[in-house]
Amino acid sequence: MSLNFQTKGQELPVFQGNEQLNYRIHLGFIEAATATIKTSYTITNINNHACRKVEILGQTVTWLKYFSPVEDYWSAYLDVNTLMPIKTEMRKREGRYKKQENVYFAQETGQAKIHSPQNTPIDKLINISPSTLDLIGGYFYLRNKELASMNIGEKLSAKVLVDGSIYEIWFIFKGFETVNSDLGPVKCIRTSLVLPKNNLFKDDDAIRLWISRDKYQIPFKMEVNLKIGFLSIDLADYKIQGKKIY
Repeated sequence: MSLNFQTKGQELPVFQGNEQLNYRIHLGFIEAATATIKTSYTITNINNHACRKVEILGQTVTWLKYFSPVEDYWSAYLDVNTLMPIKTEMRKREGRYKKQENVYFAQETGQAKIHSPQNTPIDKLINISPSTLDLIGGYFYLRNKELASMNIGEKLSAKVLVDGSIYEIWFIFKGFETVNSDLGPVKCIRTSLVLPKNNLFKDDDAIRLWISRDKYQIPFKMEVNLKIGFLSIDLADYKIQGKKIY
């Protein structure tokens, strides 16, 4: 199934302003980190594109923030009509490791300009295929699909630019399941994400993702089999315009 972002000049229903999702992240039995995803209330014009800003902040908590501090920040200005990234920013601080990166996407010319003080050269221009996403654009691309109408085993794919390289990510529909959580039981769509071969994940079915089976289609729960252990990410709170949804 190919990417399809055609709209009628209006903001997509899943891409709402002043949305905030809070997650708890556990590594095995250890509460390791928190993550927050929030969208801006206002629309910003960038290069003649009406954009909404999305920000993600992930950081370690409890004793880990002193012994293994991590504070990662990502943001993206996404076109409200297509979900295509126009400008993205990344700031990583993981122990002594630090990196900053800005990417400017020109989908119409098939190019992306990457600026990072830690790279050599600092500025790099790369060619991208049509509808290349960033991680945040990929997140909303998935939320915007009619997932509940898919058949078991059916797949979606997207090309995503991450850290200067383009990867193809596959999404596989697995069925339906009710997830019991601190927010109560929630009917979900059960899926798997398949990434390119790497040294982080234990097997091909290492990432399992549950998405709420409602009009919001939010990532509700994720389980990841890492080679170093088991990672779980659970929704702790979800608000739109300050109103709790669950």
